[in-house]
Amino acid sequence: MTAGRDTDLGSVLVTGATGQVGRRLVAALRQEGQAVSVLTRSPEVAERLWPEGAVEIRVADLRSGSRLAGIGSGVDTVFHLASHAPRPDEPDLYNAPDHWPVTALGSANLADALRDSQVKRLVYVSTVKAMGDQVGALGSPADEDSVPAPNCLYGRAKRAAEQSLLGLGSATGMKVSVMRLPMVYGLDEKGNIARLVAAVASGRFPPWPRIANRRSAIHVEDAIAAALLMARHPATGGQTYIATDGEAYSTRWMYEQTLIALDRPIPRWSVPPWLLRRAAAGGSLAERLLGRCMPLTLEGLAKLTGDAWYSSEKLRRTLGFTPRHSLADEIPRLARRWRA
Repeated sequence: MTAGRDTDLGSVLVTGATGQVGRRLVAALRQEGQAVSVLTRSPEVAERLWPEGAVEIRVADLRSGSRLAGIGSGVDTVFHLASHAPRPDEPDLYNAPDHWPVTALGSANLADALRDSQVKRLVYVSTVKAMGDQVGALGSPADEDSVPAPNCLYGRAKRAAEQSLLGLGSATGMKVSVMRLPMVYGLDEKGNIARLVAAVASGRFPPWPRIANRRSAIHVEDAIAAALLMARHPATGGQTYIATDGEAYSTRWMYEQTLIALDRPIPRWSVPPWLLRRAAAGGSLAERLLGRCMPLTLEGLAKLTGDAWYSSEKLRRTLGFTPRHSLADEIPRLARRWRA
């Protein structure tokens, strides 16, 4: 869809640029020839990623609103990706205390700092967790009309950030839009899909039961394409979009596809669900007692057996978004990397 699109983003500021999605967004923008600035509180990391002035590095901490004055100076477009990244060994990633000051209050501080700026458009990269897990488990794909009811601190912080930024757009006329992402793949060894493939390949993933759950996902390149599309389209102001690859995947399907990609036979037996629940309950108890992550917990089992099903029909219908990737291609690629 090209009619009516504003292809010139002008000068671009990216927050959260040193993260897995952010650094790929910066690369895509630079490939297009856009002038890019990054907002970071870790300039040494940014300098390693983009040496010799490849991007302008603006140093600030979103948690400190007083230090954000003028952060939008000379900026036309903002992509806001910054959020708290818990340590992998934290036992409860979605309820880490820093989600609120970094994601919710930090986004509110950013909105205040941009209120009197000349920024024309802002895209906030959020998550389906802002809608709540139960919304994606209703037996049909959830869409943007679903009433958000986030059930973890991460989701509540993201929802609060969405509201702060959409409020900025309403108050100033800035074109602000929100993109909610499900599970993201295409991050090489990072992410849940890569971990699942590695677990199956190394024999740490049991023969999975035939549970027909449905989970949505999106390739990082498609997520970036959707964000750029939203920034450029004139009709996205005040809108929220869900971006997926249009498919729904079961854990059993991913398990089988990994074995096929590894040229391994699919076992004729599978672990009974009751045994998985008993093992997960033991893992949850051990996690609470020891204060460290266990390989299988009740929360982890719920993700592997439950639905997280979302629709990106609005993005397709109104903006013409067409994803280019699927897990049918990604799983064999990850399997090849593991074998190599």
